[in-house]
Amino acid sequence: MSNRVTEKRGPSRRHVLVAGTAALAMPYIRPSWAAEGPIKMGMVIPFTGATGAYGPEMEKAAKLAVKSINDAGGLLGGRKLELYIEDSETIPTAGAAATKKLIEVNDVNSVIGYWGSPIAMASKQLLIDAKKVMMVSCAANAVTEEDHGGLIWRFQAKSTQWGPVGAKILEQRGYKKVSVLAQQNPFIVSMIDPFVEQVEKAGGTIVDNVTYLPEQPSYRAEVEKVFGANPDAVFVPGLLTDFTSIMKEVYRGGFDSKVCSLSLAADSNGRFLEAVGPEVAEGIDHFQPAPPIESPSYKAFVKAMGAPEGTVFLFAGNAFDQVWTAALAMEKAGTDEAAVWTEAIPAVANPPGALEQDGLKCLEMIRNGEDVAYVGAGADCDFNDNGDQLNRHFLHQVIRDGKNEYVQTLS
Repeated sequence: MSNRVTEKRGPSRRHVLVAGTAALAMPYIRPSWAAEGPIKMGMVIPFTGATGAYGPEMEKAAKLAVKSINDAGGLLGGRKLELYIEDSETIPTAGAAATKKLIEVNDVNSVIGYWGSPIAMASKQLLIDAKKVMMVSCAANAVTEEDHGGLIWRFQAKSTQWGPVGAKILEQRGYKKVSVLAQQNPFIVSMIDPFVEQVEKAGGTIVDNVTYLPEQPSYRAEVEKVFGANPDAVFVPGLLTDFTSIMKEVYRGGFDSKVCSLSLAADSNGRFLEAVGPEVAEGIDHFQPAPPIESPSYKAFVKAMGAPEGTVFLFAGNAFDQVWTAALAMEKAGTDEAAVWTEAIPAVANPPGALEQDGLKCLEMIRNGEDVAYVGAGADCDFNDNGDQLNRHFLHQVIRDGKNEYVQTLS
């Protein structure tokens, strides 16, 4: 596994947490500056495989944050942040191998990124055993459910929060007879029961609930079973490659049921439309946790990324926030020792500190002994005691005439 990129040295109301008051009261520890050399951070993201569309934008966002920090003098008395980036290949074993390399060869104090729950699940124990911080942009509940000693932080909505959003979209469309055709993986499986519960709570009926294995040569049997029952709509949570194959089968079969999916499958930075064409994609509803697109922090991020106003980066903001949250926590703790600075994350992210979106201003405030609550590009960056991010919003879009149209933002 090769090292892809190395950065060498040289407006919603935020939720105030009651728990974790000891961490929030953590004082600023003035560093002794005993340590020297760069502060090493790793990153595992996909550049190839089913989710490879999102790696480049996450890479660009992380490097943007690193450059801002280094150009302003670095951390902990002038130490530069050095970033090592590895390709997960959208394969759990490859992601774990990348993580192992970052820990053992590059000697990083943390690893960020982790787009994809199977990748994170295959890697988390390596980081826990090494006492390194892990920051993920994935949704499977299991990533943070077991004890991790405060080392894992989720910059994403949990998958159990996704299911009810899909059900609400179908309810709003007036669909009562609903089926599920879902990929078998820990991220997606966790959202199915909450989806079913919400459909039934709203007076709907589940006609079929079918799971399939990824990377099958054909999905014809599953499509014929689920769509052949003629439900009003089918919820099809999966990834780009399998969803592409499924929708081609649906189109060839002439089935009329409407489809709701995840944006990571039905959009994937335009790759789905490129693969199937507008006729196959027409009318598909899709949704995804999204940044606060009208907030000043997100608008500033889009501008810094050099993108047109209104561009929706579903995951790049998470990577940007991971770098900044780690940097602020290290500065607050006065050390790059992972087991120590991880305890400072609530103190720089959650209220009651002053809300501030500019990371450099946050650093200045911390150095001046002031309390700060970083407002991220991807989300508010508030966390509960388990390391799960709070207050995420979902962007609902529909494909019309070969384009994604904004429908609504849901919470």
